[in-house]
Amino acid sequence: MASTWRGRSQVFEASLEAENTLLFGRTTYEMMNSFWPSPMAAEMFPKVAQGMNKAQKIVFSNTLKEAEWENTSIISGNIIERITKLKQTQGSDMTILGSGSIVAQFSDAGLIDTYQIMIDPVALPSGHSLFNGIKATLNLKLIDSKVFNSGVVLLTYEKQ
Repeated sequence: MASTWRGRSQVFEASLEAENTLLFGRTTYEMMNSFWPSPMAAEMFPKVAQGMNKAQKIVFSNTLKEAEWENTSIISGNIIERITKLKQTQGSDMTILGSGSIVAQFSDAGLIDTYQIMIDPVALPSGHSLFNGIKATLNLKLIDSKVFNSGVVLLTYEKQ
């Protein structure tokens, strides 16, 4: 499992170097916040931890009132409208980490330009589909792929 996370950390490092704004749903935010600001994260994955903590982060939640993690803001209410406005302003790209319901909502609204899907060499007995909840078929074109020594595969698609 450690080698899988090392493969993931290479992907995260590249994304964080681009200084993308990170987007999370509340559940993913709480999971990430429980690890990345910790001394354990700094020891295990120093570059990723530094980048995650430094990055601008947005969490979508109607229940979360305060964000403990530095550089984090909360958006509630009509998130489609808010992200549409954010996309129209100049700034960094936005990256959704996890948060399948956010992916489905933004996908249906046509707000996602590029999909990067990471495949880990781990089979889980249950879980959620990445595209669970989308209302329309997505036609995607593979524009890049990368295989890491850990066996992690990163596939990059754009909408057709």
